[in-house]
Amino acid sequence: MIDAGLAGLEIYHRDNPEEGRTFLRKLADRHGLLVTGSSDYHGAGKPNLLGENLTSPEVFARIEEQGNGTPVVR
Repeated sequence: MIDAGLAGLEIYHRDNPEEGRTFLRKLADRHGLLVTGSSDYHGAGKPNLLGENLTSPEVFARIEEQGNGTPVVR
């Protein structure tokens, strides 16, 4: 997938245990991939908390720079 243009990995998510996060961080570092996080919040009644895992502003800016479609709405 990296050869096909993969730009990043969602590493910080409650379903990724620390062992998996460690592996993915090393993979991202080795290949220069962006590292993102997500709360994956879909409403009340779910275990995920809004803002539980975030993407840094610096990585978000790099994602925006790579975009070539609809502008980001803030």
